[in-house]
Amino acid sequence: MKEQRFVKILTCFYLVPFALMIGFNIVNSLLRTTYFELYQVMETAKYKWDNPVLVLLVSVGILFLFYWIMKSEWMGKRDVRKLMLVHGGSICLFIVLLFRCVVTCDSGLISDIAVKFLEGNYEAFVQGQYLYMYPFQIGLAAVLEFIYLVFGIENFIVFELLNIISILVILDMLGRITRELFEDERICRIEALLSMGMFPLFLFSTFVYGDIIGWAFGIGGIYLIIRYLKTGRWQEILKTSLLLSVGIIIKSNINILVVAAVIAVTLRSIGEKKYKMLLWTVGIALISQAGIWAVSEVYALRAGLEEYPQGIPKIAWIAMSMQQGDEGGYACGWYNSYNWNVYSENNYDQALATQACVENLKQSLGKFLHEQRYALDYFYKKFTSQWNAPTFQAMITNEWNSRHVENLSPLANFFIYGAGRNILYGIMNIYHFLMFLCTGVYCWFSRKSWSLEKAYFTLNIFGGFLFHMIWEAQSRYILGYFVLMLPLAAFGLHEILKLIDRMLNRKDGEL
Repeated sequence: MKEQRFVKILTCFYLVPFALMIGFNIVNSLLRTTYFELYQVMETAKYKWDNPVLVLLVSVGILFLFYWIMKSEWMGKRDVRKLMLVHGGSICLFIVLLFRCVVTCDSGLISDIAVKFLEGNYEAFVQGQYLYMYPFQIGLAAVLEFIYLVFGIENFIVFELLNIISILVILDMLGRITRELFEDERICRIEALLSMGMFPLFLFSTFVYGDIIGWAFGIGGIYLIIRYLKTGRWQEILKTSLLLSVGIIIKSNINILVVAAVIAVTLRSIGEKKYKMLLWTVGIALISQAGIWAVSEVYALRAGLEEYPQGIPKIAWIAMSMQQGDEGGYACGWYNSYNWNVYSENNYDQALATQACVENLKQSLGKFLHEQRYALDYFYKKFTSQWNAPTFQAMITNEWNSRHVENLSPLANFFIYGAGRNILYGIMNIYHFLMFLCTGVYCWFSRKSWSLEKAYFTLNIFGGFLFHMIWEAQSRYILGYFVLMLPLAAFGLHEILKLIDRMLNRKDGEL
């Protein structure tokens, strides 16, 4: 009993700040919106005041619509989960076929590298070249090379179809997680309905990059850890480690989920005095890294390298994340080429580059320490540019990747450049507010229903918040954590609908 109490106290150290973060973003989302203008060369987050009265009125209307749907006979006769998967798959396929996006920026560079790999050209590993600087991108290059080998060079549609499959896996896994966490079919139905509005996720089906596929494996791993916490079966930890290993191959940020899994296994071992299970924390750490290590070694052999490149020191991303952006600070901590430049300027010497980053970081932290108002403004903008962007860069990403597509249809132009763009922005803006509002309600009610499974699940989201406050900022990176909020938001929405039911004095059955 003492150990369980100790575990509960430990989890409160992040559950309380998580609730505060959600509460702040409810207000922030109601009053302000982060957006990205058309025709930008670099992503520059900008802010504008929202219309809180309109947001509230539309949100109340949607809540009553949910209430009506949940009370209707139609709801009881439908397999909502299948309907949700068909809806999500259809929307994603429509977007992929309509926008016909190609590759630009990093994905374009990696695509070119994959083509050169097929030709036996490994110059990307040469000093100063892309994979010499960013060796962790080898997983995506490997996937693209395989696709090009089997289906033809630059056959982007195959990768986009993999994205669609991954999105369906994500939605299915979140439904399973909802059932495990709350064991209430009504909440599961609400989660399925709520997920139908996840347009930022659907719009990223066109993105030829590792985000979506990596998150599919990552969320699968989260589901299995929850199963372990409920059943104690060590096999679930092994399967989790393997899924995270594959996810990390294509998206290195999935490492954040590894940390949460290690913490969860540690807490359960302490809580139940099963200290031998702590050995599995080492297993998670080692197995999760085995995939990217194996891929790196294969390409080192193919390229005839004596040693796989170490790449830019990780501290360079932290130093960059503390730098003031351009245009009045609208891009605090966003990418500005610092990490690439500091490595090349120090002759690709890890020690020298690290020392330069430490000095730069000291300057930034010194400024924060001595100019508290500046520091508060800086971190507000960094947080807001990531968490209060309803599109999570989905619209600007599709715009960039469609700029070089010839003969776009009038309908595609309507959604990317015309009035349809504003319609999508409006839908995602309302949805963004509702997601945070419902998650905030969950935080309030979760005080009375603590469990290690729920605390672990929340830790994954809070870990993403912490990491990207000290790492390179981008709202696109936050999308995965926003999607993870679906089960929590579904519980919160369920409580709101129960309140509406009581207000209307309905006594003809439960929701």
